[in-house]
Amino acid sequence: MNIHFIGIGGCGMNGVAQLAAHAGQTVSGSDRAIGLEIFQTLEKQGITIVPQDGSGITKETDFVVYSTAIENDNPDIVRAHELGIPLLHRAEMLAKLCEGNQIIAVAGTAGKSTVTGLLGHIFQTLKKDPTVYCGADINNFESSVRFGKSDLWIIEADESDKSLLSFHPEHAIITNIAEDHFSLDELHRLFTQFESQVSGVVVKTPELFNCSTTLPGKHNVENINNALTLCKALGLDMPKCIEAISTFKGIERRLERIGDKVIDDFAHSPIKIAAALKAVSGEFKMFNAVWRPHGFTPLFQGLEGFIEVFSNHWKTHSGNLFILPVYYAGGTVEKKITSEQFVEKLCAAGVPAKYVKNLYPVENKKGGGSASLEKLLLTEALPVLVMGARDPELPKFARRLASKLC
Repeated sequence: MNIHFIGIGGCGMNGVAQLAAHAGQTVSGSDRAIGLEIFQTLEKQGITIVPQDGSGITKETDFVVYSTAIENDNPDIVRAHELGIPLLHRAEMLAKLCEGNQIIAVAGTAGKSTVTGLLGHIFQTLKKDPTVYCGADINNFESSVRFGKSDLWIIEADESDKSLLSFHPEHAIITNIAEDHFSLDELHRLFTQFESQVSGVVVKTPELFNCSTTLPGKHNVENINNALTLCKALGLDMPKCIEAISTFKGIERRLERIGDKVIDDFAHSPIKIAAALKAVSGEFKMFNAVWRPHGFTPLFQGLEGFIEVFSNHWKTHSGNLFILPVYYAGGTVEKKITSEQFVEKLCAAGVPAKYVKNLYPVENKKGGGSASLEKLLLTEALPVLVMGARDPELPKFARRLASKLC
């Protein structure tokens, strides 16, 4: 079977592509971005990377896999329609790959990736040999996927586009429910429907366990308790499960410590930003924070929540907040609010916010350099929390900053 993935550079998408390739399918993929590091990993697994111009889709293509972020005028989508090639959502493709296996699904507004990684690590430590699919790289596996030989699959299920309803798992964890992509009422209906599709154990209220961990933040204590509660319900050896927690290395860009003074986090919604700020406040008395909004619509829809979370933090803490331009990967989108306008609202709410256009110094024609985030942060020399989703440059920036911020 020939399967083509649009936007294969994204963590969620490349994970499904890897699982398909591992299952023996012929896999190709395209992305707007070029030269991503993940492409090398994919090519080593026999996955062909092609331009996103429709050329990678032929009459021999059986399915074209897309995500909610892919627009209808994408050249690959247009070509698929021209050739009559069936389109499958990423979650539908993952559900197909899961068929015939025992599925544990992790859903919820926040903490999904960490709990998925925790379960994968615990089950592997107990020699259950699971296949694991996560929305971010699990540091113990150095990948967002793990290929197991048993029929046990542990997957992250996404509520942001309601694609979690593609799954009918044996067991599930719902980490929490907070307003993010939809209203609370709609989210409760969504998760109630998902819960009805689970045939076995559903964890929504975790038990409390005493264990050793290097993961920072109160929210990670809750993540650990969620994972261990399911393990207990499934009758696993709890002393060994608890012992496995101490060797869990965390998830890439989930409060990832880089050097002595930089912490990198995927936080992009109010609840996740609040958790990150609170956790880092326990590490440093004073620090600067950086945030790149991951889309114009999410920033506009969650505006009051973003202002509230930053305002609450800076009522009691010092340091500056640096806001980067809204991440824009191309395509048609209504720019309902800009980062400059957002900063004006933050300042009016008493937040010491500054808009910075460039991550790195940019030389002008006169030989001088424009203001850059890197220069400002190095000048202030405080610890830094870097936050934001989607932009592949952010983790690179965090590592470069960490190498210079001593």
